[in-house]
Amino acid sequence: MNSAVKALAMVGWLASFSPALQADDNAPARKIDLPVPIGHEVKGLRVPVRNDEGKMEMQFDMETATRLDDQNIEMHTVTIQTYNQQTGKPDAKIELQTSMMNLDTNVITTKEPVRITREDFVLTADGGEFNSKTRQGKVVGNVHVVLYNRNEFQTKSGSGGQQ
Repeated sequence: MNSAVKALAMVGWLASFSPALQADDNAPARKIDLPVPIGHEVKGLRVPVRNDEGKMEMQFDMETATRLDDQNIEMHTVTIQTYNQQTGKPDAKIELQTSMMNLDTNVITTKEPVRITREDFVLTADGGEFNSKTRQGKVVGNVHVVLYNRNEFQTKSGSGGQQ
């Protein structure tokens, strides 16, 4: 039963990003440009990411970031705030301790604890991956989900289709 709840929560979380996924399918590849020189560490970095219309898509807040080479940046104590593309309001928040971002693929990976929060759930895991272009992600190991609107996830039963 626990795995079913976890799977359902992940489907719900990923489905919340479906409008953004559909919009990104035809969009040209957007690169996130982090102002970190190769071999240097930057402290207290905040990077807003906007779409072509100037609307906020997400915001990265990093305690430290170190560019290892042209493509890879190691990030420590990172918060990624995503924004709902229809309303422009904050949506999900992803918190990472240590992670690596590939600037060519826009994929962020971590083997350390991940915490994802939104107004209707909290998800924690031992590690994960997040594609900042498609806004899709996966979590691995010891996944725990707390749903705040559990009634919305219950299946309909009975002849009339009522709960």
